Amino acid sequence: MNELKYLHEENEFVQSIVKEGGSEFHTYYVEFCEKIDLDIDELNEKNADRIRKAYGLDNNPQNIEQTTKELEDMRNQIAKYNGTPVYSVDSEQEEETKVSEYEMTQDEKEVHESFNKLFRKIAMELHPDKLSQVKNESEKKEKISKFNIARTALDKKRYFVLLDLANEFNIRTPKNYRQQIRWMKREIKELSASIERGKSTYNYLFSECESDEERDSVIIKFMRHLFGINITKNT
Repeated sequence: MNELKYLHEENEFVQSIVKEGGSEFHTYYVEFCEKIDLDIDELNEKNADRIRKAYGLDNNPQNIEQTTKELEDMRNQIAKYNGTPVYSVDSEQEEETKVSEYEMTQDEKEVHESFNKLFRKIAMELHPDKLSQVKNESEKKEKISKFNIARTALDKKRYFVLLDLANEFNIRTPKNYRQQIRWMKREIKELSASIERGKSTYNYLFSECESDEERDSVIIKFMRHLFGINITKNT
């Protein structure tokens, strides 16, 4: 459980760097191209097919207008996952689609149901409708905050948060330990993979650079990866 907590925190940290690093990467990328007298628009236009293929964009002629917008939006969303450059045009929408298409295993269903029951017990202690008799406003706000935390934890399957709250309020926790352990092992594996993917993005690699020389190297690698062109620092 402690390993799972740590990995969730690390994954959130890595993904925040990947997301926030896009703008900084793009700014430096534009400056680099200007420095070597390379026209980005011309480069993108010449390599439109390569970009569409690399980023899995739809080549259907009916979607040319949409694809053009996506190509433009890409400039601010530079990243590389699993050895393939990927611009996330609408990552939240894509994530919702993945979740809706995913079918839980029997273990996951039973574990989720057991923690759903635990959440309902916690809600009996924290639900805003139950706080009418609480006169202390700070205590009321704190309990409402914890209720929202518990609800988010259930939605995002952060069951360890529910366990912590249950212990705080002396609520009996689910005893299906074997299923919980199997589920946690799978979660640990998936989180570890997500962290590695995040750390392999150009955004993340760029954020770790400490000098312009290192930043130039990342940009050159990115352009070779995406466009198949070899650029030297003396170009």
